[in-house]
Amino acid sequence: MTKPFALMLALTLTATCLTAPAAGGERVGAKMAFREAHIISQLVRGPITGPWEFSDHVTVSGSGITMTCDRLKVWPSPDRRGLARLEAVGNIVVESSYRAEDKTEWKVLGKAESATYDFATGQGVLLGKVRFQATNAADQTTLSVTADKMIYDAKTASVRFERKDNQVHVEWQEPAPEPEPVAAAGSGGVAAGETQD
Repeated sequence: MTKPFALMLALTLTATCLTAPAAGGERVGAKMAFREAHIISQLVRGPITGPWEFSDHVTVSGSGITMTCDRLKVWPSPDRRGLARLEAVGNIVVESSYRAEDKTEWKVLGKAESATYDFATGQGVLLGKVRFQATNAADQTTLSVTADKMIYDAKTASVRFERKDNQVHVEWQEPAPEPEPVAAAGSGGVAAGETQD
């Protein structure tokens, strides 16, 4: 379930690096695209060499994933051939779908106050009122996690949830079974108000 978030961060960084924004801070709608990744914001600023700042209602989308946030900052790697770090701040929402190893399709929704991703370590972090939910597209089974912090390690494909003052809350909810159909009147049963002879 964390793979979509890590992929979203990687797409954001790749798209940002390969479509170097113009310097300056003009208040115009900025839209940058590279293949399937798109970054849209009201304001883009920063030197050509980075770091670049996207602000005022940022939307990043591509490959079936959408992330929105208030501000996004991206640093290129020292050799300028890749990306080093990403920081997203304010009202982060990640929406995606995920196919598990057993081919089960899941709809994923993640929320947090801030997010970071470091390319050298392969570590992504969501901070502040983290809410993570995955819903099985076929049967609507839902897995929900509430925490203060989520750490995703891309190198080990592992995830850790933490909470300072409370316990991490994990909830698994399966849909209620559908009721058995009731026999309709005239199907051989006795209708309401009638008696059987």
